[in-house]
Amino acid sequence: MTDKPNTTTTMNGVTINWHDDKMQSVYANIGTATANREEFFLLFGTHQNWRGTVSENKEVDVDLSTRIVLNPFAAKRLAAILAGSIKAYEDQFGKIDA
Repeated sequence: MTDKPNTTTTMNGVTINWHDDKMQSVYANIGTATANREEFFLLFGTHQNWRGTVSENKEVDVDLSTRIVLNPFAAKRLAAILAGSIKAYEDQFGKIDA
């Protein structure tokens, strides 16, 4: 970690120092999730399904690039953060049709 955080946030009286010097960015246009009793698994990757027509694409290849493993508590917090972020996005830019 660097000596200085990139961003500092205070939540519930706790100061969080966000260090991004080791962060990696990976693009994904597809994702899925699975879980067992102890962990949630988020799998991210890319596909090129836009090529060809529906009748030509009876099969889709997905190149998985990233797996993130979360405990149930972290997964629930992530779900809440995503829900709030999606609401803010839709309030500003309009509804996302999934």
